[in-house]
Amino acid sequence: MQLGYRPLFKDPNSQIEYFVLQSTDTSCLCMQSSLNNYQKLKRAYQSSEYFYKFSNGSILKPLSLNRNSSLNISSAVFENFDGGFLADFLKVVPPTWQYSTGKRIGRILCDIHSYTLNEKQIAKAHTRHDSFMEKLAFYISDLPHFKNDNYALNAISTRYDHFSVFKSVMRYGSFKHNNILISKDTSLAFLPSFTIGPGDLCEDFANLELESAGEYPLLCAGIIDGYFGGNVPTKFWMHFALYCAFYSLFKCGKRALKNKSNLNKMQLLYDRICKDFSNFSRPIPVWYSSPATEQIRIQATKHGL
Repeated sequence: MQLGYRPLFKDPNSQIEYFVLQSTDTSCLCMQSSLNNYQKLKRAYQSSEYFYKFSNGSILKPLSLNRNSSLNISSAVFENFDGGFLADFLKVVPPTWQYSTGKRIGRILCDIHSYTLNEKQIAKAHTRHDSFMEKLAFYISDLPHFKNDNYALNAISTRYDHFSVFKSVMRYGSFKHNNILISKDTSLAFLPSFTIGPGDLCEDFANLELESAGEYPLLCAGIIDGYFGGNVPTKFWMHFALYCAFYSLFKCGKRALKNKSNLNKMQLLYDRICKDFSNFSRPIPVWYSSPATEQIRIQATKHGL
């Protein structure tokens, strides 16, 4: 049997290579790296095992997990999704399509969040949240500080009673537009995630704010509307804003620690998140509630998108 090999990309952080293997009747997505990354590949494979049955085809079907000590190779193989990256699609489609695509992604996220946690997993979700204050203390004592970080710190300290677990779910983890594929018929699929685990659903949305809201706010607005069916609980917004405040400090701070260039980039990212929440004085981000976004909602509904 003759196999074709088509490289996709290589993750610069994990050094995991993504490629497509094709035969006359089979096409598979393969993630491959050294044995050092076996646990990461195992976690990615488990993410597909967890979520596949809830996703209605939007999570890649897991096929095999392998390691070869003699060749120093580990790999995870999935049923291939014949499509390209959502990021490339979003660059060329009109705003109404960005928003409507977001609504579809939100419904997928809601489906995979429907995975029922057992008591041990629920306890892990709460333990994870309890560690956030330690991580915040780590930002204060050891990580580079951002200008005007008092906005995020004050929001968390003065609203601490609201900074709790909104709803325990199995987090997708690496939730951002760069981890989503789209086909020619606009079907969607999430790439396997290395960072799944029990936690709060707001964490996936906070990651979306961190990674995607600056570039594609209409997509993010659509994801929230799709997830909640257009009826977002008031309680969600306060939790969401506080998780975003935490991410803007701890996650950005950890990245800023790498070098001065990263510090400048992370300062800009913190500033953007802070601005999205009006210096954390409002729980609803400006990109969600702006008149421009509302106009797009109306247009998308009018055209059945």
